[in-house]
Amino acid sequence: MARPAAAYEPAVPARPACAYTSCYCEENVWKLCEYIRSQDQYPLEEFYAIFISNDRRMIPLWKQKSGHGDEPVVWDYHVVLLHVSSREQNFIYDLDTVLPFPCPFDMYSVEAFRLDDGLRPEFHRKIRMIRADLYLKTFASDRSHMKDANGKWQKPPPSYPCIETAGAPKVRQPQS
Repeated sequence: MARPAAAYEPAVPARPACAYTSCYCEENVWKLCEYIRSQDQYPLEEFYAIFISNDRRMIPLWKQKSGHGDEPVVWDYHVVLLHVSSREQNFIYDLDTVLPFPCPFDMYSVEAFRLDDGLRPEFHRKIRMIRADLYLKTFASDRSHMKDANGKWQKPPPSYPCIETAGAPKVRQPQS
């Protein structure tokens, strides 16, 4: 008799135990990558930071915590973590979604992305994938993109210091 396939073991703790700051998705994903590297449960090369944006910096995502009902949230950009698993199913880790955490990729793409066919062209999304090991080595942010013209925070920053990596220039705004 064939044994059932082993259930997927999440690469990070349950959502409430993860480092999280609202509106700092790129740092939240960096912290998830850092945790995964420290645990050595999965090869870090199976994970990707996924930057979602477009030239107009207006991308709709559904099933977001800050959304209302079935209305999308329009972000300037959003970053999630993709696990390209050696098993049959891939998973998305998005700390800003109301979908499961982690979420099967197929479910996330249908529920959160929806199809570009039904969107006006200015909302079509572009995606940039960065392998997690490279993201940990090269991502840095001075958080200046989160300050208004008067230097005040638009949203409170994380409690930990700015992320700096050796030799990486500080990223002012993720590129689409």
